[in-house]
Amino acid sequence: MSMNSRARNLALCLSALTMLALPGCKGAGGQASRTGSGNDLSGPPVFDAVHQGRLPRKCASVTKPPSAAQAVVLAQCSMEMLDGTMGGGNLYLAQDIKLQMGSPRAFIYATDAALEGVDSEAKITPLRGSYTSYFCSPANNMAPAGHNCMKGVAADANGWCWRTTFGDYKCALLAKAAPTMVADNPAPTTY
Repeated sequence: MSMNSRARNLALCLSALTMLALPGCKGAGGQASRTGSGNDLSGPPVFDAVHQGRLPRKCASVTKPPSAAQAVVLAQCSMEMLDGTMGGGNLYLAQDIKLQMGSPRAFIYATDAALEGVDSEAKITPLRGSYTSYFCSPANNMAPAGHNCMKGVAADANGWCWRTTFGDYKCALLAKAAPTMVADNPAPTTY
């Protein structure tokens, strides 16, 4: 398989996994205020020796409509995942998230029903923005550290922030088109 077809397949896989990741952040047991910068939603990055980068970000619960800074962090938490078990698996990370929040609107079944746990009585806040995605395999002889990730820029993305039926908020972004993936990149170590 050529590098271009491998990159295209990985980009499609990453896009599909982003859709599957719409469920949102894993609760860290805490709650964050609306006025926070977003940094109060998670602890510092945790290093993963297998991928030579950070693990997916985990968010605290947010029980009031998020600020734009909090929406960035909530989107990052929902988009990231480690697929597999300790000692292996693929790592999906999102960096450089930039977004704008639109005016809250009523729930629309056709576009909002797939949002995990969405409260159909609550307002949905549309998002638009961009992000950089990383698809990382474990660092090894075939893909040494610093060269074990594919990187793609999603320059045009749409998304949502929504309240769940449990009263907490989730946010997610989804690229409008699969980004072109570039091989031989290091895994991110910071948020």
